[in-house]
Amino acid sequence: MTESAITELYDCVIIGGGPAGMTAAIFARAKNLRVLILEGAQAGGQLKTLYPYKPVYNYPGYSKIPAGELADRMIEQIRELDIPLRENSPIEDITKTDEDIFIISGKQFHLHAKSILLASGLGLPEPRRVGAPGESELEGNGLEYTITDIADWAGKDVAVIGGGNSAIDNALLLLENDARLTLIHRSDKLRAEPESVKKLQQNGVPFHLGWKVAGFEKNKGKVVFEIENAAEKLRLEKDRVLINIGLKPNTDFLEKLDVDKKNKQILVDTEMHTSIPGVFGCGDAVTYPGKVRLIVTALGEAATAVNSLQGYLKSLHIPQEEVS
Repeated sequence: MTESAITELYDCVIIGGGPAGMTAAIFARAKNLRVLILEGAQAGGQLKTLYPYKPVYNYPGYSKIPAGELADRMIEQIRELDIPLRENSPIEDITKTDEDIFIISGKQFHLHAKSILLASGLGLPEPRRVGAPGESELEGNGLEYTITDIADWAGKDVAVIGGGNSAIDNALLLLENDARLTLIHRSDKLRAEPESVKKLQQNGVPFHLGWKVAGFEKNKGKVVFEIENAAEKLRLEKDRVLINIGLKPNTDFLEKLDVDKKNKQILVDTEMHTSIPGVFGCGDAVTYPGKVRLIVTALGEAATAVNSLQGYLKSLHIPQEEVS
């Protein structure tokens, strides 16, 4: 492939329109880089598509802000800066030419870039299921994996299954909306922030720790299910069940990219370089020793990655202007 065949050449294509990708784009624009964000679904990432109502408690400047609102504020800034953002554009393949140009392909696009920033998070993830009988039959019928409209949950008798930050934060949100809660977690220890757990305990929310779900069914409009531990079984009846036990990554396009990974996550160094020159990473897509999975961590990684890729671009001998 020759330069004359390139119809559009970006300094960087950012794959992923979540907090990490949008932050990277803002920093790239400040450095006068020609940048494009490619998002496989809706801009805002998990904050918009999976947890729009979940409160974010650890973002500086806000004691509490709904995840979807935080994403909207970021998207608004992207629009104000006139940064190109292409939604609903999942990646199918990434290749690199002999001229150090990357070709990013999807069903309706073929883009060319001097560098790539992988900020794809968990890709297009699916909620993890507990795997109990009756679960798939009741999905969307009293059993949910995300809260899409908080008004539908207000005042309801709800079981929240899970022990991480998402489960506990959503439980606090439901509590604020007058739901009557029961928390169930198969481990005897919770992974969520202790302060958030303490708030639930102070409000008298019953915890069933070390219990697993044995099966679901529907009876007279209620979700009926059994939980069990080593010693006994309980039968519960709730208006709704919210399952928040994590997400199953879907990053199939990365399998075609020969980049070093660990547990399906991209390995990066302290400057956010991957094992492929010209490919950088940040956010939930990447891992390294001591990684802390928080929004604020992803934002810092994005700034570092853009600084590193700017240095990489300076080492190239590819004309800045668009070639046609």
